[in-house]
Amino acid sequence: MNADQLLARTLLTALATGGVEPFFQPIVSLDDGHVLGFEVLARWNDPEQGFIAPDRFIPIADRFGLLDRLLDQLMRTAFSAAEDWPHHLFLGFNVSPTQLRNPELATRIAKAAMDSSFPLSRVHIEVTESGFIDDLTQPRRTLDRLINLGCMIAMDDFGTGYSSLTWLSTLPFSKLKIDASFVMAMEEHRQSRKIVHAVVSLGHSLGLAVVAEGVETPAQAELLRTMGCKLAQGYLFGRPMPAQQVPDALVKLTSATAVEGLLVPMSLELRAHRLSESYAPDAAVAFMDPAGTVVASSTAFDTTLDSNGGEVAGRHIWDLIGVTPDTMAELRASDLLDEPFPAFDEKAADGSVEQVHIRPVKDESSELVGYSVEFGDNPNPAGMAS
Repeated sequence: MNADQLLARTLLTALATGGVEPFFQPIVSLDDGHVLGFEVLARWNDPEQGFIAPDRFIPIADRFGLLDRLLDQLMRTAFSAAEDWPHHLFLGFNVSPTQLRNPELATRIAKAAMDSSFPLSRVHIEVTESGFIDDLTQPRRTLDRLINLGCMIAMDDFGTGYSSLTWLSTLPFSKLKIDASFVMAMEEHRQSRKIVHAVVSLGHSLGLAVVAEGVETPAQAELLRTMGCKLAQGYLFGRPMPAQQVPDALVKLTSATAVEGLLVPMSLELRAHRLSESYAPDAAVAFMDPAGTVVASSTAFDTTLDSNGGEVAGRHIWDLIGVTPDTMAELRASDLLDEPFPAFDEKAADGSVEQVHIRPVKDESSELVGYSVEFGDNPNPAGMAS
């Protein structure tokens, strides 16, 4: 048995006994420093060999078919740890191109979240560029399904792989992460500054949220702000940490948690009923969950679509109007950037063309619970601030 085989066997034992644990690195808003979520990273401290670096055991896990077990353990442990954290925080998990070829990946992710009662709208899947995919058919299906379940999809390490632009134009990303090597070189290398600025502009022009990785100094953070970058990750804001250190880190980073624990959450159905009171009686409005299923609709909305009352609720929004998985990805990116999603034209049943406005619906702790969908010209009805 060679060294790689021995390490794979040791890793398999560690996965079975909880020896590999999730560490959490904060992703923050550059506008105010508030924590928006965490990237979840695998860390392995073996009783005999000590700390084993991820760049050593992750390739071994990939080579010996252990990545799925590793992801499953990280998700379940992270979901459990995050149960008492502020409910607006997302968790980002790395998925390899090899895993995207597995048609069962979305089902496994959904089951892990369901078993822990963790909302899939708070799950971000980061697709790494560790290999080139010749056939994108199955990965596209997998990502579309994850988006339909409510997840956000991010391209990780953007700019380091020769397939970056191919992936960006082919797969339904909501977020891209600028590789740390470019960010860390910005202060000394003019070309790196230009590259980072170009990527920020490219991402925003495509409606994507952009995260700068590897931010270590206040000067780097200020440069990013001047470029219009709104999200960042790096040692300046926090190193990867075990779950028990996260609550203290959130306090230090002035995360906006307020009195979340004293609030009683409402279902989207009840929230839709409350919000509908702010609309005119004849407003054509519906409410959908993060996965795109309509939970409530007004009579005027049904009439606009030539649907009898009660037939819209329970259906997917893309079966009713021109919303696609790509649209859902753009919605999540707009929400993460705290920017309005642009209205679009939709043909009504009577042949007229009306604008459709889609806006996030959040609870008192800023957790996304769904979206409102409205026909008409009203840009911001009273009561939509939640």
